[in-house]
Amino acid sequence: MNKINVLVTGTGSLIAQAVIKSIKASQLKDKIKLIGYDYFPNTAGSFWCDKNYILPDILKPQYKEEWRKKIFEIIKNENISMLFIGLDFELILFADLKEEIEKETGCRVIVSDKNVLEIGNDKYLTAEFLRTNNLNYPKTCLIDDIENKDIKYPCILKPRAGARSRGVFKINSEKELKNRASSVNNAIVQELIGTEDTEYTCGILYMDGRLVNSIALKRKLKEGNTFLAEYKKDYSPEIYYYIKSIAEKLKPFGSCNLQLRTDEEGKPFLFEINPRFSGTTYIRSLFGYKEVEYILYKILGYEPEPFELKEGTVYRYYEEKLV
Repeated sequence: MNKINVLVTGTGSLIAQAVIKSIKASQLKDKIKLIGYDYFPNTAGSFWCDKNYILPDILKPQYKEEWRKKIFEIIKNENISMLFIGLDFELILFADLKEEIEKETGCRVIVSDKNVLEIGNDKYLTAEFLRTNNLNYPKTCLIDDIENKDIKYPCILKPRAGARSRGVFKINSEKELKNRASSVNNAIVQELIGTEDTEYTCGILYMDGRLVNSIALKRKLKEGNTFLAEYKKDYSPEIYYYIKSIAEKLKPFGSCNLQLRTDEEGKPFLFEINPRFSGTTYIRSLFGYKEVEYILYKILGYEPEPFELKEGTVYRYYEEKLV
């Protein structure tokens, strides 16, 4: 049979590389031709693809239309069947283009609706989403409203939009909050829940109007990224009920990543939604949570294999490649 052409964007990112590695480890690997692109040459992920493009910088307004034309050109010329997004800032762009791309080319774009992305991209809207849906949420307020709120210390100061723990500070006093506030752009103040030892990174896979599967991993961070993840089958059922409830209210498309902590009573509190694949996507696949493979099977019309999860610990480490 002819190979299925799949496009993965941002081959220099951890997210794209996790998707690529998941595809190359899947049962469909010999049936797929991998096409990638990035904005810089010689990314690690580009060497794992059969072909890689360099695109004009979409972050520069003068290249916006050129970027759009290049996307359609790649999809049509390479006969792309499915597009996976590896860069955060491209999510909204592809959500806007999704209907047009799918109608004009037949390529399926794996991206959630724009309203889901907006909830995930804004930490204040994330907390409001939880609050309005009667789900556990860390008390959260805008920095301009702190005088009207009862702030308990220590608390968390962080930007409404951000990733990988950048600009996130643990604040121990009112004085420290005032000193730090001006250094965080568009800041929010949030209740501190639990500790680093009660933090989980969770995956949900939501398709065809239902939660297909979910996984909760205990994790440890280094420079904002997971370097150790542990899965056990006896993690609290309350965590799984909680993330199922979030999935049913949020209704993402495909894979979605949730960050949460549990409090002293073991109750889960979400503090971040990433409505996209995660840098831990390949890590999760090693536990048997093969979300990328499932999506490939489902979109291509094959019967997906059931998930068979296994306990263990995954360590992330650097490796080198001579080109």
